[in-house]
Amino acid sequence: MTSSGNHENTENPPDDNATLSVGELSKRTGVTTATINYYVRIGVLPAPRKTSKTRALYPYHFEQLIGKIKELQAAGLNLKGIKQIVNGDPSSPLATAIPAYGSSQPTAQPTPYGPISIADFLIQSGLDDDLYDNLVVSGLMRRPRTGPDGAPAHDRRDLSAARAFARLAIAGIEYPLLERHTEYSPLSKAEALFLAEHLSSVTRRTPSTQPANLVAAFDAIRRYLRSLQLDEAFPDWRNTSS
Repeated sequence: MTSSGNHENTENPPDDNATLSVGELSKRTGVTTATINYYVRIGVLPAPRKTSKTRALYPYHFEQLIGKIKELQAAGLNLKGIKQIVNGDPSSPLATAIPAYGSSQPTAQPTPYGPISIADFLIQSGLDDDLYDNLVVSGLMRRPRTGPDGAPAHDRRDLSAARAFARLAIAGIEYPLLERHTEYSPLSKAEALFLAEHLSSVTRRTPSTQPANLVAAFDAIRRYLRSLQLDEAFPDWRNTSS
């Protein structure tokens, strides 16, 4: 279909002419430029139009493609499977295993069991490069360790925390507030010491009283008591619209 020639509507630009820089595409999708470049490099996204050695332009429909990639990730598919659906064989049997695009009940992205490379960590967590760097530098996230292949990597515990930080950032919470978690390090240490007291006081050991189960029980109590305090500090928190 040809364009009507209206180049002023940036929300519905002409398919044949309108393009975005990688920075603009990043802002519109909430996906980091490093992740977009990674998608292109591994073939999940088609190659953009290069205008120089260091600059490329992306058609506007890449915004929808990235949206679909995010939906498929939320549905639990890895990048290899997403590549088949988004940019490969549309008759792939994988397509029937994925909820319709825009499904209101996506399942969580499965957490890998082995070391997670930095590139995969950013994709799976939803963190952008800047936030990731800030969290590591501030000590709110552990620095990557060396994986079996000699490359830096994170683990599942790091990924869980990273996803939590990403969720807060998506809600519009700015980094200066997130950084204030460092102010509560003494509280975290106190809780850890208190938890250690519980674990060292165990006298009956059964399958249900394994340390992992006791840590979960301790966390549940702390969450419950914190929620009671939150009810007083922010009474409408349960009713705040999303």
